[in-house]
Amino acid sequence: MKYEITDIAHEEYPFLRRIRALRDVGDQVKAGDLGGFVESESNLGTDPSDCAWIFDDAIAAGDAYVDRDACLRGDAIACDRAYISKGSVMSGHSRAEDNAYLRGASMTGKALASGNAQIIHDPHTMGTPILSGNCKVYGTIQGDVRVTGSAVILPCEEVRNDTRDTFVLSGKSRSVIRGIGRETLKPLQKEVSHMKTKTLKKRGVER
Repeated sequence: MKYEITDIAHEEYPFLRRIRALRDVGDQVKAGDLGGFVESESNLGTDPSDCAWIFDDAIAAGDAYVDRDACLRGDAIACDRAYISKGSVMSGHSRAEDNAYLRGASMTGKALASGNAQIIHDPHTMGTPILSGNCKVYGTIQGDVRVTGSAVILPCEEVRNDTRDTFVLSGKSRSVIRGIGRETLKPLQKEVSHMKTKTLKKRGVER
């Protein structure tokens, strides 16, 4: 086991208890360090090789689960059946609820992921979705997309970015931040061989 659930109860929600590390977890958590709050061991991965952790006064409750190097910081809350995984970071007063799924994503401020929201990192473009401000996401966000301000992504709406640019959704406006070097033309690098291809023959067999 990498942590234990202490008797230190949350002031507002006494059914939640602080965790304490039983061993070092990654580079930031040392054995004996107190963490955030959980409802049960089903809220945070117990594999010692998994650096997932709940910091500060962050909360994982209900059937919410945090694993695979993901972490909750500040006053972030993961509840209901939310799944926070693969290096995702929740901080500030962000909240993931219902069936929200975060994979390699970032949430901060008062950002909300609700309903069947999916906030997903794109492994091909290495694009990381970032939610901040007072945005609310109920649909799907994938790739290098920044949702901020008072932007709302509805349940059936999908914003998938498989480009090298950054999509910015803020309130009712949408804009694009061009990737570095995208406006510069580059020559096509091609190796041209000036050697003539020779056909070798031996005993009538072409090789």
